[in-house]
Amino acid sequence: MGFVKLNHPILMKLKMQGYTILRSNNPLSDENPTWIPEKVDMEKFFDLDSKWIAHASIPMHELHLLVIDDALYNIRNVDLFGEVIVR
Repeated sequence: MGFVKLNHPILMKLKMQGYTILRSNNPLSDENPTWIPEKVDMEKFFDLDSKWIAHASIPMHELHLLVIDDALYNIRNVDLFGEVIVR
């Protein structure tokens, strides 16, 4: 397990391994957040009544999510920042 710079090739590799989101507990102001890949059923993820969303929405608990597909298609590679934990 190690850390690699967040970029499109890493996101594509994670997507091919079945990961769908990246999660970070770092503040949004952090210039080098650490991202943790997770495999989440995206239908359940976008269901606002889901238990996963309720669990992730704990008051006073910072949780930042990045949907891998969204990042690949809507965020330029140069605009991605942080490091991803890879296994």
